[in-house]
Amino acid sequence: MDNLLVSFSGKSTREKVMITVLGSIIFLIILAILYFLTTPSQSNKQSLPGEAVQPSSMPPQPIENTSFTGKPLPYKNSYYSISYPDSYSYKEGQISGGGTSLILKPQSQGSSSTVIEIQTYDASVASQSAVENVFSALNYQKSQIAVSNISATEFKGSISNGLVALWGTAVIFTYQNRVYKLQLSYLGKTENNDIEQVFQRIVAGFKLSSGY
Repeated sequence: MDNLLVSFSGKSTREKVMITVLGSIIFLIILAILYFLTTPSQSNKQSLPGEAVQPSSMPPQPIENTSFTGKPLPYKNSYYSISYPDSYSYKEGQISGGGTSLILKPQSQGSSSTVIEIQTYDASVASQSAVENVFSALNYQKSQIAVSNISATEFKGSISNGLVALWGTAVIFTYQNRVYKLQLSYLGKTENNDIEQVFQRIVAGFKLSSGY
């Protein structure tokens, strides 16, 4: 790494710009690959219909439910309800195979790289274990937690191309043959506690809709 930094510092300004742009493009490609690997597609099934998720031997740890700074706003759909900060905006979407997507982003321009996405889809389209294998392959740290009294797997880690780093957390669980993935990602070489706390509060307040 030291040799890489020395070599980079010896480049001209134009070469530095070109290297940085090329590195950013490569990194964006990595992000796109990661997104498509962890997002199910109807034409690319990753599991057999009704495939069961093996229970973990580790006891789930509940997440502390604390309040947001500012006014929390409610959101609800057919599968779940959450509260999110009033400094965030949301956008709904659909996933092939009957899945749903909710994207939360800070409204401030300085936090444009922060994305919180909640996906739900049928386990016959992509199993929980198939999605977890992607994060395990990236060497994300794995632990067991509880979401809405359901045992869930949490992954925390980062990926980097040497110039740009992406930090992220993903929480994955299955309920009534439907997979839920709550994922946070943001650019940065160090973990941002403020952003992580917002995500943890959203996860802590996650409630499965009654009647589903």
